[in-house]
Amino acid sequence: MPNFYYKAVTRDGETDEGQMAGESAAAIITRLQESGRIPILAEEVIAKGSRRQRPRRTRTLRQKSSRPNVASFTQSLAALLRSSVPLDRALQIMLEVESDPATLNLVSEVQASVRGGSALSGALEEQDGVFSAFHTSMVRAAEASGALSEGLDRLTDYLRRAQELRDKVLSALIYPAILAGVAGLSVIILLVYVIPQFRPIFDEMGSALPIATRITLSISDFVASSWWIIILTVTAMTVGLHRLWQRPDFRLRIDGLMLRLNAVGLLVQAVDTARFSRSLGTLLRNGVPLLTSLPIARDTMSNRIMADAVTAAANDLREGGELSVTLQAAGVFPTLAIQLLKVGEESGTVDETMLQLADTYDREVEMKIQRLLALLEPLMIIGLGVVIAGIIMSVLVGIISINELPA
Repeated sequence: MPNFYYKAVTRDGETDEGQMAGESAAAIITRLQESGRIPILAEEVIAKGSRRQRPRRTRTLRQKSSRPNVASFTQSLAALLRSSVPLDRALQIMLEVESDPATLNLVSEVQASVRGGSALSGALEEQDGVFSAFHTSMVRAAEASGALSEGLDRLTDYLRRAQELRDKVLSALIYPAILAGVAGLSVIILLVYVIPQFRPIFDEMGSALPIATRITLSISDFVASSWWIIILTVTAMTVGLHRLWQRPDFRLRIDGLMLRLNAVGLLVQAVDTARFSRSLGTLLRNGVPLLTSLPIARDTMSNRIMADAVTAAANDLREGGELSVTLQAAGVFPTLAIQLLKVGEESGTVDETMLQLADTYDREVEMKIQRLLALLEPLMIIGLGVVIAGIIMSVLVGIISINELPA
């Protein structure tokens, strides 16, 4: 039975570490919990020859990684505070067990701010945009209610579900991207390496070649000799589109176009409805006022048309209007979402209703992604087949025309 190195926190807030034999890390964690300790780490020790040693964990504050793991930071802090560990002690424990350099720096800076007299929410705001307005608002509301651990638990659940939604969308794009890359590479190989092999044969025919063959040869010559022009053009178009994307008017037109597209529009609508519903429901559940929650929840949305509808709803709400009425008038949110929001407003359970709505549209996003892929994949395969078949047929037509020439 292997040995595992573990780190845990006792009920007194002290760090406990050592080795324990067990079948798996999960079994070690269960035993630590049953003994009243809070497990933080459980890893099988590294074998060296016949001896087993504690795993080596190297870290330094000077090392840099891309970004700190905000979700891991929140989850670890919530678990420690839930066990009645004081905030400063919890941050110290996280410093002792954290291995990611960027997250380690983050914990160190937050601890320094807290020891300097700042509240946790204020310490998070000082981290140069690492934490979103949503994150800091949740923490501030939890501090005001005196239930910081519960607020962090809700925040952890939100981050987990939001990541799951992002993963679903990104996973759906992987296969079409691979298919598009293979299609482009296949066409380039045909034009650059295959078609030029037939050039000596076709040159003897001159103007007698069929028009389709002449077009294919011209494209092949251009790609082979002027590839740098294609690269520069693609680069310029990419930079130009990126700059246009930064312009609010262009972004609005594109977002409006996305919503008008049938299958894609329904998917975009479902994704942003799920984001908005979960953000708003989580904020309200944590005690953040509705008028404060709406701008924060709006910033989690990607479609500017739908986000502007939320802004208009917040303005109407300040003048005594109803959130559901304004969102319905905008015509960009699903009918089901508006109906459930109305029910929540009438019953005074907007927070619960929005969280249920988020769960509903998380499932809706998964279903729409599957339907969109079922439609997109055959279309891409057919398109690839048509392009490659067209190139091959143009070559075959040219070869056949050579046989038809008079001797």
